[in-house]
Amino acid sequence: MLQVSDVLKARTPRDPRVILMVALAVWTTAVLTSFALLADSNARPILAGTIYWTAAIFALIIVARSIKESRGRERLFFGFLGAGLMFMFVGDLGWTSLQTADAAERFVSLQQGFYLVAHLLLAGALLVLVQATVKGIATVTALDALAVMLSIGTLAWFFVVDSAVAGGSWGLAAVLSWALFDAALLFLGLVVLSASGGAVPAKLLVAGFLAFLVADTMYLDVRSGGIYEVGGYPEFIWALGILLIGGSSLWPGLMESSERQRINPWRVFAFWFGPLSPPLHFAVLLVWCAVRPPPPVYVMAGAAALLLYLAARVALVSFVTRRLSTEQEETTRRLEESRVLHEMHETVKQSIHGIALSASAALEADRLGEKDKAREMLGRALAASREAEHRVSRPYDELQTFHGEGTPSVSEHLRHRLEKFEEYFGVRTHADLQEPLDSLNAAEVAVVYRVAIEAFWNVAKHSRARNMYLESRRVGRTLIIRVRDDGRGFDAGKPPPGMGLTYMRQRAGEVGAKLDVISTPTRGACVQLRFDKG
Repeated sequence: MLQVSDVLKARTPRDPRVILMVALAVWTTAVLTSFALLADSNARPILAGTIYWTAAIFALIIVARSIKESRGRERLFFGFLGAGLMFMFVGDLGWTSLQTADAAERFVSLQQGFYLVAHLLLAGALLVLVQATVKGIATVTALDALAVMLSIGTLAWFFVVDSAVAGGSWGLAAVLSWALFDAALLFLGLVVLSASGGAVPAKLLVAGFLAFLVADTMYLDVRSGGIYEVGGYPEFIWALGILLIGGSSLWPGLMESSERQRINPWRVFAFWFGPLSPPLHFAVLLVWCAVRPPPPVYVMAGAAALLLYLAARVALVSFVTRRLSTEQEETTRRLEESRVLHEMHETVKQSIHGIALSASAALEADRLGEKDKAREMLGRALAASREAEHRVSRPYDELQTFHGEGTPSVSEHLRHRLEKFEEYFGVRTHADLQEPLDSLNAAEVAVVYRVAIEAFWNVAKHSRARNMYLESRRVGRTLIIRVRDDGRGFDAGKPPPGMGLTYMRQRAGEVGAKLDVISTPTRGACVQLRFDKG
């Protein structure tokens, strides 16, 4: 017979969905049953308590299993999540006593302390997840969550809690703190959801914290009107939130489900104009107070605090964005260096092997007295060495662009390459660089070097040209760099293999440039790069 432990240990992709669907089916049955019971039925509190604690045990088992099977930051996340749920459940042991009239008047109680610690631990879990899934903005996101708490707290206090506290019901202030933390957790969950590409566990976390927020809002509304009767609908919604949060742990690897992202523009827009938007909340308050003056002091103080934070946030986001751009450029540079070094290694190894074979054959021919063959093989070795130098120059030039200090300008370097080309291959070269190339960045310079050297090699190997021209022009916003020759040309619609045109187009596309190949048989060939420098 299949045991529950066997189901929890199963790792097939379908099992997590089955487990969660069964749990939600049980919850749905309990809710429908509660609808059928009378409001004053003694069975309703028992049913609410049973479904709540069943959900709690389910969540703790799943999270404990995830803690055991995870490693590193993922284990830290599940550890914070499990500890937060544990403190919440310990606080719930005194839930019934918290509903008495005396307890409702106390601003601080043992249960409220447990709930505060629980929410702090859950916030820690979400921040660990944010740090792992969203690149570089964990601090900004944490401060944004505090701003959400400030604005929603001010809004709720103004419209709901203020009058109740004036009547002496300070217990509502503690209840309000639950909703504020839930809003902050929901905001953090939405950040993770946006960065994870809609991963299932992120969706479940968002849905779970949304359920908490709805339940706490309903509970706050009831408490503002009097005593809360145990067994109400907020308890069923809390149970749903626990099921969803626990169910999110059924899917391991959330931190590895997507690459760490930058700040998405649509998420920035949602922060400023979405339902959790602090500026929008204070705009509502200030408009309301303008219609019905005077505004309370705490509303004005909260608005001032938000304005100061938003001013600091602009500077903080600007700093983070610059740092991310620098890190991205450094990462790109390292990847390019690694690729270029690998290519240079392979080129040198193959070239030395070819030269060695030709030299060995020349020595063997000389030993056998075959002077003509020996000279021929030495000529091949010399040609191979020149080809090797030319081939090595391609990755070398790219590598040089990443360490530009003390190196010649782009134009000077290209002229030097032309001189070497003419020396090696006997093709007359002409430099006509009318437009300076200083506006090109390092990545664009690397592409210019690669395409130019590749085009030079095609002229030497395929064209039978007498002259080769390197030119630069500017036409409006477009910077054009071209290599052309007066050789035999080819059909540009059906270029011969081995010319590297596809690779050149790929490299040009990486920096947003366009590559044109213009040629007809007997009329030479032209390869040109076009950069938009408007």
